[in-house]
Amino acid sequence: MRPRADLAIAPVYLLTFLAFTAMVVPVATTWVRHDVDAIPAVLILAGEVLVLRLIATESERLPRMIPLVAAGIVNALLMVFVAMSVQMWLLDGGRAQEIRATVAKVYDGHSGAPFYDLEEDGVPLPGRLTEWPGDGAGELGDKVTVVQDRQGLVDPLLPETYWQDVADDPRVLLLPTVGILAALCLAAVWPSRTRKDLNLSRDPS
Repeated sequence: MRPRADLAIAPVYLLTFLAFTAMVVPVATTWVRHDVDAIPAVLILAGEVLVLRLIATESERLPRMIPLVAAGIVNALLMVFVAMSVQMWLLDGGRAQEIRATVAKVYDGHSGAPFYDLEEDGVPLPGRLTEWPGDGAGELGDKVTVVQDRQGLVDPLLPETYWQDVADDPRVLLLPTVGILAALCLAAVWPSRTRKDLNLSRDPS
């Protein structure tokens, strides 16, 4: 049986993954514009890699890299599921409201579809609408019905997009993904060897 101190590193890896995953929550709200949210996402992932490297280098036993890398990939998926779940949490419990909004500004989507700043009765809505009903595109002054939470923390959504998200609720994937992540963290430390063992194996005497 492996020493308890060896297995105790697994929760450290797991908590590190979960702590950086929690940082995705504000990125998924209107606090960060959708067209620049890749920047904080990259910073979060880079910070996570640096902390995991620090834990690995300071631990008595070296982790197995294959399950640790697999845990990183699973955690990236968990971040996506959390980001997708944020709007469901914010729109649950009757907090969603339909708004008849007006296009206040149109932004060129370059290679993608344009996106829009909206306003209701002259008051700007937080966030941006990233799609338009049907196959067309909106223009300045056009009217559109959107769904948004009352606090304005979620980007405006088309009603059909909102109901599709409700049907495909990603929150059911959170606990199974965390379970897989925990198992991979345990696998990363279970069969590891101590640095002393490695040094002895390399010593020709």
